[in-house]
Amino acid sequence: SSIQSKAMPKEKNVNVTKISRQKNKRAKALKDDKVDTKRLPWSLPPIPKNQTSSEQFMKELSAFKKTLDIPLPWETTPRSNLPLPIISLSLPKSATTTTRMYFSCGNLTTAHTNRPFATTRIGDCMRDNFLNGTSPFHGCETNVRTNEVVNVWTDIGIPDDYCFYSSLHDGGLEHIAKFYPNATLLLVVRDSESWIASTKKWAGGRLLRKWRDTCDFPLEKPVEGDKVSDRDWIDFYEAHTEKVRQFAKKYPQMTYVEVQLGDATANMMEFYSGIPHTCFGDCHPGKRQLRCGLHSEKPKDIDNNDGDENDKDESVSRDDDNDDDGNNDDD
Repeated sequence: SSIQSKAMPKEKNVNVTKISRQKNKRAKALKDDKVDTKRLPWSLPPIPKNQTSSEQFMKELSAFKKTLDIPLPWETTPRSNLPLPIISLSLPKSATTTTRMYFSCGNLTTAHTNRPFATTRIGDCMRDNFLNGTSPFHGCETNVRTNEVVNVWTDIGIPDDYCFYSSLHDGGLEHIAKFYPNATLLLVVRDSESWIASTKKWAGGRLLRKWRDTCDFPLEKPVEGDKVSDRDWIDFYEAHTEKVRQFAKKYPQMTYVEVQLGDATANMMEFYSGIPHTCFGDCHPGKRQLRCGLHSEKPKDIDNNDGDENDKDESVSRDDDNDDDGNNDDD
């Protein structure tokens, strides 16, 4: 069945006092050792010598699934929608905000970085639930204001002292598969050299510093910070893609969609999801509003709808897709 797109949400006010109060409560919990901040093990596989493109990998995975008689939603008659929930495993600076707005335009309830209209980080929920053996989004699964169940999740990691990324930390992907065996996993892959250039530029490289200092990324055997090169980060990004691909092949019953970020992304997203390609624009977060526009349009301001505009000091938040100079950089 086809999916109809919807208008973007209206602007909303932000309760700055409430957000600040919740930040202080969280900081106190850390100080009082009420939050488990132990660093969890993570690993990445070797990068294939000739890593295939997203398009080629999807062709190979689709052919493999057909040998197992596993139907592909985009090839069924009548066409099926992607199974819910849709969980984006894309790393920051890989169109995570744009992805969220795309599915929101397609009438799905989305969450990006935080639980909608709350300051609770998705990564907090996922880490706590991972350690407790409970469902990944338990405690965060609904929109605070509307009580709608979230069915699309983007920017689901957290880079603070309690660092957690399901697609990087050991057992994280298996944890998702255990509770959502029929979910859709989505990966938007950016050119790795473009990714590191953009990530270094964003907030003076703050995300990379957090990853290095609190997550022990990008090297599995930590070294002095000044010894981490751009090549190390590029290898990290490409190995992450490989890890997700290996998981997709190991769990073929889950729906997997991978697209390369570029000129054809919008059309490929429509091909897989059925949501009009016109919903896929270039979105750049600001303090109060998102700036979104189609490829040929000047970005327009719209509400960011997640209540995390003032969360900058806490960790890398919605602005993970925005470059310092505000230039359109395939975010």
